[in-house]
Amino acid sequence: AESRGSAQKMHDPPDVASTSGGSGDFCGGNGADDALQDEVLFELLEGNRKYVRWLRDHRQSGDGGGDAEARGDGMCDYLQQIEEDKIGKNRAPLRPVQPKALVISCSRSFSPMDHVFSADARALISIRVCGYTCTGADSVIGSVEFALAEQAPPVLMVVGNARNDVVAAAVAMVLQRRQCASPTLKQVSDGFLKELKNSSLIKLLEDAAEDALQQQPDGTFDEIVDLACRMNVWRTIETLHKHSQIVCAAAAEGSLRVVGAYFDAQTGGVLIMGEHPSACEFTALNPSGDVVRTAGDQPVPAEEAHAMLVSGNNRYANGKGGLTVVQGDDRLLKQLSEGGQNPVSIVMGCADSRAPIEILFDMRPGDLFVLRNAGNTCPHNQGSLLGSAEYSVTRLHTKLLVIAGHTQCGAVTAAIQAVRKNKDLLSMSGSIGELLIDIVAAAKRAIDELPDSSLAEQVKLATRYNVFNTIRKIIQGSDIIYTGVKVEELQIHGCIYDIFTGEIEWLGEHPEIEKLCGREMPMHRWNSTPYNTVQSWDNKSGRSARAVNAIRMMEDGNTRFVTGRWHYKSPTGLDVTPSVIVLGGSEYRVPIEDLFDVDPGRIIVQRVLGSVAGMQERTAFSSIEYSIARWAPPVLLVLVESSSPIIEAAIKQLRGQYLPLAPIRVVLNHVMVSALRAVQQAEKNSTLTSAGQELLITQLATELNCLYSMEMMLASKNIRDVVRTGEVELLAAIMETGTGKIRFIGPHPRQDDVIRAADLRERTYAAGPASILSREDWENYLPSWAMVERRPFMADDAEPTTGATGSVGTTALLKPVEGYGHAARCGTSEGANAPPRTPRLACPVFPLRAIAALTPLILAALLALPSFAAFTDAGTRPQERFPQPFGAASSSMVNTVDRSPRTSASWVGGAAPSDRPAVVPSHLAHQNHHHHHHHHHHHHH
Repeated sequence: AESRGSAQKMHDPPDVASTSGGSGDFCGGNGADDALQDEVLFELLEGNRKYVRWLRDHRQSGDGGGDAEARGDGMCDYLQQIEEDKIGKNRAPLRPVQPKALVISCSRSFSPMDHVFSADARALISIRVCGYTCTGADSVIGSVEFALAEQAPPVLMVVGNARNDVVAAAVAMVLQRRQCASPTLKQVSDGFLKELKNSSLIKLLEDAAEDALQQQPDGTFDEIVDLACRMNVWRTIETLHKHSQIVCAAAAEGSLRVVGAYFDAQTGGVLIMGEHPSACEFTALNPSGDVVRTAGDQPVPAEEAHAMLVSGNNRYANGKGGLTVVQGDDRLLKQLSEGGQNPVSIVMGCADSRAPIEILFDMRPGDLFVLRNAGNTCPHNQGSLLGSAEYSVTRLHTKLLVIAGHTQCGAVTAAIQAVRKNKDLLSMSGSIGELLIDIVAAAKRAIDELPDSSLAEQVKLATRYNVFNTIRKIIQGSDIIYTGVKVEELQIHGCIYDIFTGEIEWLGEHPEIEKLCGREMPMHRWNSTPYNTVQSWDNKSGRSARAVNAIRMMEDGNTRFVTGRWHYKSPTGLDVTPSVIVLGGSEYRVPIEDLFDVDPGRIIVQRVLGSVAGMQERTAFSSIEYSIARWAPPVLLVLVESSSPIIEAAIKQLRGQYLPLAPIRVVLNHVMVSALRAVQQAEKNSTLTSAGQELLITQLATELNCLYSMEMMLASKNIRDVVRTGEVELLAAIMETGTGKIRFIGPHPRQDDVIRAADLRERTYAAGPASILSREDWENYLPSWAMVERRPFMADDAEPTTGATGSVGTTALLKPVEGYGHAARCGTSEGANAPPRTPRLACPVFPLRAIAALTPLILAALLALPSFAAFTDAGTRPQERFPQPFGAASSSMVNTVDRSPRTSASWVGGAAPSDRPAVVPSHLAHQNHHHHHHHHHHHHH
């Protein structure tokens, strides 16, 4: 090692430094591991020297960089090498090649680390987020642990870069907070600073900024930023040691060396900073490999909570359970006792001793909020069960409620027997009769449908009906739960546990959930309707000119890459504005800049496992928000590999075949949502072979994972606003494994519905999680953008998934309101920058009950008018005389509705009766009176 270090110093070009700035001696390990790690670092430095020489020659000659093959660096055989990795036995590599290093770098580092180190396709595993940072148990650490567990590279390198934009913003924020009048703040605009004031990503980097300011209080802005960039490298390494058991254990035993590095985009040189100054102390940390949920954790979306429960029961039924065991870890026990609770789901189950809730779902303490009584029923509107469920929803922010029945239920059996014998339940001693009264309806229905069947068959059917009856009574009995379900913030699923096999049969949501909530629920329909894969997408239809050009740039570049005509690009200027943000996966090795053959710096590349956006406030999600706020590129692209090992791992976890460590589960829980939907859909297709079914599952899960990541990003108001206006196009694409061909699948097919649903939830809960909407005032509450038109269900529409007792409550499907959203605007000459138009409303917003109560009085008063009597005598309906009560200044504000079966209009909160005349306030009637002669042939609600 000493001789190699001397050789390094002798052959270093002037602009490349390779001395260690860290602790000097490496901690732990043995001779063999140390020698391998030394060799890897030496190879990386040699590759960097090669890159520096090429970059210098390229800038001097001014050529285009030349073909990769002509450079002779072996980077042209990406796809051949990657394909060979997947055709061995059990998909093991045909030619096993251990990755040299796992590299964490910035999304805006101006050059992929594969280029910087002149590495071939399988040498590096790349993870990229803005600010090259991470937090405990986020998708960055999950990606690190998955890579270390699966491929065990000997070196983990955190690479900072000079003039890092995110770090500079953090330094400017700290200076502003200190009320510093330094003119250097002008390098970051005040408007941008104000927008990022609450950015969780900037808050992560402020510690490094504070350290830099403390060490260089009189330094220039550039000097402080440069030092903060280096300090942030150490902060990220420290976070990895403190929160990753795999990283800490591997570093302690010497099989992994964690080093920092610093990349200068101007010269191309890399400074190896060495290990963290406190690396030896980190070996004694020994963080837990598991976590428990506490009040500080983010709420889990209902879709992910549902997938977690499905996965847990599959583990339990397969004999691989055991997650409930907290293995004597005092830190976990302390977190449980002092950290508060944040359950992923409420489970209302039966008190039967053979149905232990946490065990059958294989969940640990703190994961479930469990309510139990005999018969898993809800006996009273104001009872303790409802109150407890409301507490979990409002105080613990739980998004999923599961009603869990089970086979051979004693309470259901007693109810069946009572109905058979025509027994007076109220005459029974104690409170048993009152309990059974709530199950009698389900028992009677089962007996009516199976009058000649055995008791066991009747109990089995009654158990299903009892689950759905409980769901109905909860929605009807609790305004808090009713509101959550109605705005699609809360989901209620039913299931039945088989006490013999241990398996759970999932029944889904109530088959008449829309009828119970009084509105069409677009996201419920999207999640319960079979998904058809996208074969092609027209880049030109309805897109802004900037987005069309950006996508064409990527399509043309990908064509060059696939045909071997791509060029090795040098970094662009640091002031270049990127035109695309790509959210890609760290599991495939090809640099995304090469896939699209674009100049580094023209696109921002974020890479984590599974191309997931993660949860809000976490690193990956905040990185995307920062990039959009900072550069506002016209395209945000979610890119997933067609044969991703993360999709495979998520399917295995869903089926209960294995359980990874907690940080990896953070990533896989996101991907399992799409895996669950894909498995459920594919298993219903009985015409497929087993191989065909597995291929279909992979294909469906891949595309659905793209779309779910988009749904998660649209939960952010910042992202939602720019997508709504058309300033940013949110798109998805699939990279075909083995060819590198990019297949664009376009925007989310229900993008407008996703945005409306998120807006509605935000408005509903603006006053807090305990907000409720009274049922009779729902129509008044709806903002104009939430109004929709209804059309009948046609044969060419996708068939909604049916529940246990029939189809969904209404067969009408949503269509976007004309004039709403950027898709309705981009066809104009103004393009995506056009201001939002006022939506056309399907009907006036008045409470139906108020209309019903006032109708007789209004009609009596109107009939007393001679002109009105003459008008009605002419055979014309009264409501034709009156315009829409919105006072619009232009005819585009007036919505006329044809009453033919194909275009009947409705309220979101339920259809207004057609025989009720429209009520128009007198102060509004005159404002639109001049419109009525244009639309006298239409009828109004």
